[in-house]
Amino acid sequence: MNPTLSDAPEAGDAFLRGVEAAHAIASPQQLFIWLRLHLHRFIPHDLALCWADAGREPGGAGVRVLNCVPLPDALTSGLADPTARLWHVLAERWAQGGERARWLALDGLGDDLPAHLGRAGFSQVLVHAVRLGQRQRADLLIAFLRQSPGDPSVANQALTALELWMPYLHFAFVRAEEAVLRRPASRTHDGTARVLTARELQVLTAVRDAKANAQIGLLLGISPLTVKNHLRSIQKKLGAHNRAHAVAEAMSRRLIS
Repeated sequence: MNPTLSDAPEAGDAFLRGVEAAHAIASPQQLFIWLRLHLHRFIPHDLALCWADAGREPGGAGVRVLNCVPLPDALTSGLADPTARLWHVLAERWAQGGERARWLALDGLGDDLPAHLGRAGFSQVLVHAVRLGQRQRADLLIAFLRQSPGDPSVANQALTALELWMPYLHFAFVRAEEAVLRRPASRTHDGTARVLTARELQVLTAVRDAKANAQIGLLLGISPLTVKNHLRSIQKKLGAHNRAHAVAEAMSRRLIS
């Protein structure tokens, strides 16, 4: 059962731990981990989307796509486009609903992105937003999607939970984006910026999607040993200790989404 603050003292303690942990967020990867460790208990999800108004959030953050399940590259790219019509429609429906958290059926949102999400196994989206001051549109819009909707009571509890969590979600997102802006670019010994090659980005994207070296080799037409060598190079360039750290570093620097 999805917990609410009224069901048990443990849920209240979990809420307070989540609020406290939000203050330690220092990268988009940590935001992802925070969502999984703390928010997922209250709002089960396989995909979290954060759209920020480029004129208000630090650096014009655009969109963060935080997925727990593999998504087609074309879908990820589409969702990461802050100008996609889907964002306008979600913000409009949120406003029409009295600026409260609400569930929306994807098949009623039109456009290609909802259809692609439907083919990826999603049917509904839980959406809420923050509008600061007297502005006419949302400053930050958060959307959660689940491939298995499950018990309707869980959906109702998630709706209530999102109302409660939204201020802390906003805070956590801003901290993650500010950390990206503060982080200096990683550089080589001669002062030039460190970059990953196209092949290294392909390998790291596959690692992000939880593929093993043998699977990556089959996907890219290279040997598992070559994959291993690419990973060593990636970790060295990013200053990462392991493959998971490399993915976190690449996401925080926006080398991969």
